[in-house]
Amino acid sequence: MTHTAAFCYGKEVLTIPTTRRERYTAEEYAAAKSVDLAAFLMANGYELTRHSGCYKGKLHDSLVIRDDGRWYWNSRDLHGYSPVELYKHILLNDYGYTDEVTAALAAVKQLAGSRGAYTFPERKPKPTPTRAPDTPLRLPPPNINNNHVMAYLCRTRGLDPEITRRLIGERKIYEDIPYHNAVFVAYDSRDRPQNAFMRGTISMAEKTFKRDVDFSDKSYPFTVSGHKNSDAVYCFESVIDAISHASLYKLTGQEWNSGHRISLGGTSFLGLDRFLSDNPRVARIVSCLDNDETGNRRSARLADEYAAMGYTVEREAPLLKDFNEDLLDYLQQESEEDLEL
Repeated sequence: MTHTAAFCYGKEVLTIPTTRRERYTAEEYAAAKSVDLAAFLMANGYELTRHSGCYKGKLHDSLVIRDDGRWYWNSRDLHGYSPVELYKHILLNDYGYTDEVTAALAAVKQLAGSRGAYTFPERKPKPTPTRAPDTPLRLPPPNINNNHVMAYLCRTRGLDPEITRRLIGERKIYEDIPYHNAVFVAYDSRDRPQNAFMRGTISMAEKTFKRDVDFSDKSYPFTVSGHKNSDAVYCFESVIDAISHASLYKLTGQEWNSGHRISLGGTSFLGLDRFLSDNPRVARIVSCLDNDETGNRRSARLADEYAAMGYTVEREAPLLKDFNEDLLDYLQQESEEDLEL
């Protein structure tokens, strides 16, 4: 017989159908919230690497756990203080859990050091996806048009239509089928897809769909190419920020394609390293990472590391959190000024 069990998670009370699940106690939840998550993960075989003032994931280099307990999973746009919340996402991503409610319960029980009367099944970590270097990335099938993508990128996110169409023409952006996601593709020097990221285009969705295409090589950055002889590269955390920056340059009368723009897919420098290796003409690096604690700290690290290699390094921070917010704010101000005329 199926019963209904309610349990507390954060500030919400969730009700789920269950036959053998238990509610965790307030003491278990309090214990789970006080755990040093980095120490817990390493003690249980989850690999982290030590950096100044924080730990970074070895499997996921955009996962950062600070010494003060704050954590960021930049590639998934997640952040917070709760060890339970982060461990829940780790169970879902790396240990085969498919149900968010089950993962939340397991996170509390395991962090608290008590699995309760009924144990959850042991889960083996998912194998790290691999792909032979000479094998092109298998991309999602394309739709017959890009109408949803154009509407989302140009109307909702404010990107310049001409720049967006150019990237579609270069096969760097397209709309998939049947979900109508925007697919952003990075190619190698032989024009073969090596890295791709999918983003949902349903602007009213409660939580935007985001996911890397399986077997993507994150060392290949999405690139908005500038002039062939350009010696500058602008670095961003996301594709939309890179295109937003180009759109702002165009809107303000600047030569938007005077430099290359790349998306690092977070704050890792792997994509920058490969881009510099493939483009020896580049001598100037401009960090356009987000204007937040992580973006500013990583920009300072970028300046130290790459200036030591002989590059000219500059910081061009957005006025708000990121360049898409800057672009939307600029368009809003322009629209208000037009209404006043």
